[in-house]
Amino acid sequence: MSQRSRTLMPWLLTALSVAIMCALGYWQLERMVQKQQRLASIAQKQGNGSMSLITALSQNDPRDIKVTFDGVPDASHLIYLDNQIQNQRVGFDVIVPVNTNAGWVLVNYGWVPAPDLLRTLPTIELDKSLKQFEGIVSLPSDNPLVKETNNNLSQFPALIQQYDFGALSDGLGVTLLPIVIQLTTENPAFVREYQPVVMSPEKHLGYAVQWFGLAIAAAAIGGFAISKKGRSYE
Repeated sequence: MSQRSRTLMPWLLTALSVAIMCALGYWQLERMVQKQQRLASIAQKQGNGSMSLITALSQNDPRDIKVTFDGVPDASHLIYLDNQIQNQRVGFDVIVPVNTNAGWVLVNYGWVPAPDLLRTLPTIELDKSLKQFEGIVSLPSDNPLVKETNNNLSQFPALIQQYDFGALSDGLGVTLLPIVIQLTTENPAFVREYQPVVMSPEKHLGYAVQWFGLAIAAAAIGGFAISKKGRSYE
């Protein structure tokens, strides 16, 4: 390998590393702006008060809207959403199909702790007298990290890793609306701390600053090392 090639290759690797770090920094800045816009949208929607479920679903984007509705829960078809963490404890979100005047909808009653580490499902006694609900509309997205989910819902209670509305509709024998209502009223049997935005814009800004700092450090260290090595060949 010629001396020119030995000098050029480290510069290319340094430039590539700096470019990747800068790209990650800009990506974090984009995520920060998205989170700021989402938080502003949430504040605006929830500042308008509660809507009926039908009115909320008629909006262009029903996500994050507060709703009140009447419905009949199907307590015989409980669904547990697996691997939900609350205060560093593993547990499940309890999901219940509810028949409303807008159609069948999945309602998240809240979080309950796992009885043990063997994925044993907890025993839940629902308040069958509950016919009026208050909550927030959420639109679950697919988690690309989840490779396994239960699509054979022949027995209930059922355990799922993420929402698959097609499979759930087939298993329940009804057509589900593609939303989940997160209940917000207090209930001592469940933990209800729905967070539509998990990571704050400030954290994304912090990560962006870190990536840009690493890019500057890589450029400085790489440039110094390459220059020093180049002088050693003279």
